[in-house]
Amino acid sequence: MKAHLHSRALRRNAHGFTLVEILVALALGVLILLALTILFARNSGNQSELERNTRQLENARYAIDLLAEDVMHAGYYGEFDPDPLVVNPADWSQPDPCAIAVNAQGWNTPNPPVPTSANAAERVQVPVAVQGIEAGTAVGCLAGRVAGTEALVIRHAETGAPTTLAAGLNNNIYIQVARCGLDTSRIRADSVPSGMLNLRLPDCATVNNSLRRLTQRTYYVASCNDCGANDGIPTLKRVEMINGALRTMSVAEGVENIQLEFGLDTNDDGVPDVFVATDGVDGAAPNLWQNVVAVRLHVLTRSTQPTPGYTDARTYQLGPVAVTPQPDGNKRTLMTTTVRLHNVGGRRE
Repeated sequence: MKAHLHSRALRRNAHGFTLVEILVALALGVLILLALTILFARNSGNQSELERNTRQLENARYAIDLLAEDVMHAGYYGEFDPDPLVVNPADWSQPDPCAIAVNAQGWNTPNPPVPTSANAAERVQVPVAVQGIEAGTAVGCLAGRVAGTEALVIRHAETGAPTTLAAGLNNNIYIQVARCGLDTSRIRADSVPSGMLNLRLPDCATVNNSLRRLTQRTYYVASCNDCGANDGIPTLKRVEMINGALRTMSVAEGVENIQLEFGLDTNDDGVPDVFVATDGVDGAAPNLWQNVVAVRLHVLTRSTQPTPGYTDARTYQLGPVAVTPQPDGNKRTLMTTTVRLHNVGGRRE
């Protein structure tokens, strides 16, 4: 009897959740899940935006660092100093950036050289170390070049380990420097195999087997990275003659404008006395390409993907050129740096 009464008492004290309580609990759970979903989506969006910004800054830094490094090496020809031999201003050549023929690279190294000769074929000719291409100047090999952007040509010998006569290729151009005091030429520029590359070592009996390939690189802004897919991403590209053919390669995505200023040394002390725009190097002394001892690079980059709702209302000053972007939702970064041509300026000090 007592056990039966105890069981009935337990059943009276046992309570479950009502329907209303269950519905309230479900509603609260749904609200919590919704809040967590919104928080996750926002965090994912912020993470994606952070990645876009980081990638843009990395591309901008890489582009300007690579350009600066190549500019610093401009005019490097190993042990050869062209200044004492190139006494005629006209012998600083400005070859076509699209030329691939060995004899069209702007070099002339006669044997023996006669610097004061009235015959240009008897004088040493060397291409200028840097050369700017104005925005309005068309260059055939710069495919897809963005209108209003400038281009930069940089020339120097390879800075790594030298190659040998046996390893050289006959559709590249190399320089060979004389170390024998009896050689009538101080430098030769030619392809291999060539009977012209016969300058000697200090013993004046052994041919100097050390060669350096001459490079000519043209940097410009193209309207696309993968132009076959028409991706529409502006890209810094480089055109270079390698093994007898022009090769175009992408350097950095998101670069949409380059403008240049050139530091001219007007008194032969190796220091820039004035900076001028590309059209300021007009060929009237001292505004000559061989007098350029510094380059000021203005590089404008943008993100490769737009940010929803973002509007860029700023105007960017790239030296003498002001750029106001289209409202395309892309974030932009402007970087400017001034680089000295150590080989050109250092030889004048």
